[in-house]
Amino acid sequence: MCMKRSSLLAAAFLSVSFCALAQTALPPGHPSSKQLMAAEGVMTSANIARGAADVCHIDAAKVARFKDVVRTSYPDAPDFDGEWKLGLAQAQPTVDRFAKLRTSNPAEYKKEIGEACPALDRGIDEVTQQQQ
Repeated sequence: MCMKRSSLLAAAFLSVSFCALAQTALPPGHPSSKQLMAAEGVMTSANIARGAADVCHIDAAKVARFKDVVRTSYPDAPDFDGEWKLGLAQAQPTVDRFAKLRTSNPAEYKKEIGEACPALDRGIDEVTQQQQ
């Protein structure tokens, strides 16, 4: 199952969803739908973590706790560390966009950060507090 997230976060930090793909019929030998959905969840979560760290400057310890919770939430992920690394890399265009926006349009940057970052911070809190 894909992790719950607000549409704002999805628009701000997520680029590709594999949930629909994971629910289709798969050829023999292909990872199961459960594995594909877990892999997508890990990549999506890493994408969120990258935005939290590099765009919103959320505390590294909080982001590390989030990663720990994600690891336990997706035990069916075939290669957690590889999928996490891929998710972090997939967030680069978003990180770059915010960096460019910061200098090219500071007012818009402040507006977008002001909307996205508090929601992202709350979302990470919700996920990590549910696991305590």
